[in-house]
Amino acid sequence: MATRLTHLARASEQTRERRKPLRRRTDQAHPAAQERRKAPRITERVQVAIRGTAAELRTETVNLSTTGAYCTLDQAMTPMTKLQLQFQLPNGARRVQCEGVVVRVEPVIVNAERGRYHVAIFFTDISERDRASIARFVQQRLSTQ
Repeated sequence: MATRLTHLARASEQTRERRKPLRRRTDQAHPAAQERRKAPRITERVQVAIRGTAAELRTETVNLSTTGAYCTLDQAMTPMTKLQLQFQLPNGARRVQCEGVVVRVEPVIVNAERGRYHVAIFFTDISERDRASIARFVQQRLSTQ
């Protein structure tokens, strides 16, 4: 009988353990909240010419890295749209020409009549020389912040 009571006590304890609400650990950052980017990114306005749509678009970046750019456009773009980009780095380094693909589009409401779109572009084809120029520019800006 004593072993039966011990067994019931353990089963009851296990049931209580299963019913305890899950608590989130506050001493560790959530994995999704950690930075996932592989390349440093800077907030920088760079004039960009974009081709790949019906007409050439001119815009400027919100931020820039060696792997891509985040821009604001007056028209929507479909994710996975292939683009040709051309821009001059502000430090006068070199004119960068590359290809990219739209990976994210976020609508932004400017006012009741007009909307804009934040567009994330991943560089798919860029020369090592252009990538190195962007890397130097990004590092230069990061060292002055």
